[in-house]
Formats: sequence, structure tokens, C-alpha cells
Amino acid sequence: MLFQAQAIGVSLGNDSLCIGQNGLIPLKVTSFSGIASFRIAFSYPSALIRYDSIEFQSPIFGSNPIQVVHTPGNLVFTWSSTSILNFNNGNLLTLRFTGLAQGSSAMAFDVANSFAKDASGNPLLTSYTDGTVKIRPAFIKYSIQQIMEGCRKDNKGRYSISVQSGQPPYTFDWHGGFLNPGVDTVVIGLTGGSRQLLITDGFGCTYDTTYFVKVKPAPHVAIKADPDSVFIQKPQIQFYSNIDSLIGTGEDVYSWQWNFGEPDSVRSTEVNPLHVFNSAWVFYEKKIAAYKVRFWAITGQGCDTTVYKDIPLHLPKVNPPNVITPNGDGFNDTFILRIDSKSESDQAPISKYYQRIEMVILNRYGRKLYETTDYKNDWDGGGLSDGTYFYVLKCIGKYTTEVYQGSLTILGGRK
Repeated sequence: MLFQAQAIGVSLGNDSLCIGQNGLIPLKVTSFSGIASFRIAFSYPSALIRYDSIEFQSPIFGSNPIQVVHTPGNLVFTWSSTSILNFNNGNLLTLRFTGLAQGSSAMAFDVANSFAKDASGNPLLTSYTDGTVKIRPAFIKYSIQQIMEGCRKDNKGRYSISVQSGQPPYTFDWHGGFLNPGVDTVVIGLTGGSRQLLITDGFGCTYDTTYFVKVKPAPHVAIKADPDSVFIQKPQIQFYSNIDSLIGTGEDVYSWQWNFGEPDSVRSTEVNPLHVFNSAWVFYEKKIAAYKVRFWAITGQGCDTTVYKDIPLHLPKVNPPNVITPNGDGFNDTFILRIDSKSESDQAPISKYYQRIEMVILNRYGRKLYETTDYKNDWDGGGLSDGTYFYVLKCIGKYTTEVYQGSLTILGGRK
């Protein structure tokens, strides 16, 4: 004789969906224990909703999951095992549906084709409770507008929304910014860019859209440096900005300022300043590798931009040649002082590295054949005969004078 203390309960909730939107409907059970197999069949209004998938299945089934057979308007779930299932109460399954059309209808169990059995194959007393599904119209008419712009870094953007028709009450998730207590139709403190807005109406229907937060323009400044390093013996750099170009094209630039990164906090409001780094030797001795130069500009509306440029600090190394071939072929024709082993074609004017360079050319007897107090990499042998000569260089800088001496061979010169 079958004895069962309490009937098993299987139910579908009274749920609602919105047209065109997904929703989850749980299949609930109570006292779902002592079961070796079951079959649960029910119908749903296929004109109103569409079955999509099983969103969740209780982990109690493990590697032996529930099997599903689906035809439009009907679902059948079956399971069997050699071991007993003791689930008790909870969601057996969660099913995903999509709303198709407005209306309300039952989700009705097919009791005649449903059962729960014990290990001996005896049917267990089971009650089934139908559910009702309502499909709500998804309709809303609204407008949003930006009511305040801030600067790019100020987080002062502000938006508002107004709903003209739909199903109240509404909630608004602006995905950013801040809301005043009790007021979610206005959001403040927004940064610039594209954002998502999620609206939920009184039916629980959701509407996902985007809005774009505009910001007041800041100056589109850019800077350059020539040379691009601070050379210790001539620590002077010509800086350039694009301020004149911006103003010429109508961009709002109200004020600007350079900060050269020196301890004395020297500033400049020139558009293209020439700056001497008077702390270069001190920085070099302290092994400070670079200056951090800052350029700041602001518009008349108070929006600013700051750009930075690292300017390396460098002590050049002079590499005099030991041979020149002044034969007019355009290669190695002159006595080129190459700095930091650069090639002849890549060598910048030596006036960028030193305040000036003195040079003397001597023959083997010490007789002076050529002399200049401002050498510019332009001596071509001066018509001297092929042979060996000697040079003395004095590279005069802001802090020290570097002296270089050596021999020079002329080939292909005057015979």
C-alpha cells in the first residue's frame, strides 16, 4: 500500500512579460522528494509568448539533466534515475520566454500526461497549479535633453528626461552621474561621452537607449621643441606652440603659460619662447635625466588643457674624423664634427650643442695653417696637399671648455 505524508506540489507563477522583451518564468515545486522519475507537461499561449530556452536547472540533477521536448505551445520535461531525488522546495527550472502580443492567458498543466514516481514505479500524489501570464504593451514616449555642459575635466554635465505617455510610474537608470534625493528625472555630475539610459515603466517593461553628454571645448594645444634635448653646454631650446594657428582658425584660447620644470619656477606667457635651462649642470650632477615641461592653455569659458613634454638632459660626445676626402663627391668632403656618433647626413648643426667652437689646423712642424673662432663644420682642407695634419678643438660651452686634439689625414685634396 502506498503511503505518502504530503502531496508533491508543482506550480507555475502568475507572471508578466512585455512585448518584444525577454522574461523568466519559474517552474516551482514543494515536497519534491522520494522521486525516481517524473514527467511534467504543460501548455502555454504560443500566440502571446515564445519559448526560448532553459535559463536555469537545479544543480541537484548533476550529470543527469532534465530532458525537454518542445513543440509550439507545449513543453514536456522528463527525468529518471536509479537513485532517489530529494529536492524538497524551490525552483526546479527557470524558463526564458519572449513576449509577442498583448494579452493574458493560462499556462496550464497537462495533468493526465504528468506524473512523479518512486523507485518502485508507484505514482506519487501530486498537485498541479496553473499559472497566468500577462503580456504588457511596451510603449513609451519621452524626450531627453542636456541642460548643462561642463568642461572635459569638470564632471558638470546635466541631463533631464520628460515622459509624455506610457505606463507610470517610471524609474530611470542613467548609468553614471548623481541624482538628487527623490528626483531621478535629472542627472548631474556627468562626464563627456556616450552613456546608456535604462527606463522601466509601471508594467516592468524596460527601454534601453543611449544619450551623449557634450562638453565645452578645451584648447587643442600642441607643442614642439628644437632641439629635442637639453644639451648641457648650450642648454637653450626654442619652444613652439600652435596658439597662433588655433586663434587664426577661430578657436577660443584666452590665456596660456609655459612651465619649464626648473627649480626657480620660471614661467613664460610667450607663444614661442626661447628658454635657457640655467639649472642644467646642477641637474646633470644630481643625475636627473630629464626636464618635464608643461604647457597650459584656457578658453574664455574656463576650460583648460595641459600638455607635457619630457626633455632629456644630455652631455654630448664629440667625434672628430681622422680622414677627409675633399674631392667634391659630396661625401666626407669637409671636417665634420659628429656628435654622439651620428652619421654625417643625420648630424645637426654643431651650434645646437655648444656656444661656439674654436679650431686650429697645424702641419707636422706645428705651423698654423688654419684657424677659426666659430667653426661650423665647413672646413674642406683649404686646398692643402694630401698628407697628415693635426687639429686642436676648443668646444666652448656654458659651464666648461672641452679640448680635443688629434691627427687628420687628407686624401684626394690638392696634389
